[in-house]
Amino acid sequence: MESGAASITEFNRRKRTFMIRGIVPVVGMVLLGCGVMAMGLPDNKPIVLAANLLIFFAGVWFVISAKRHYRCPVCEKVVVPTKDDGTPSEISFGIAYKPKVCPYCSAQLS
Repeated sequence: MESGAASITEFNRRKRTFMIRGIVPVVGMVLLGCGVMAMGLPDNKPIVLAANLLIFFAGVWFVISAKRHYRCPVCEKVVVPTKDDGTPSEISFGIAYKPKVCPYCSAQLS
């Protein structure tokens, strides 16, 4: 098990990696998809379909990159939001953006 300072440092590194490899490309793909959609409306249906697919795959990219990079360095589980009692939430997917501790193993993350 990693020490508190080491797990905080590693989680912050993973969070930066997630921002660079996950959120920035998603924002770019969504903006590009919206721009393409605006050019194709209202008549050009294949362009609108392509833009919608691009935006859909941006969401898929976000989920895959979060599951790959946004993990607790101790237990390797994705850090999810917690309920009021501190237990992990049962939502299908979500991430806690500024967690203090891991909801699964209670490792210090910030």
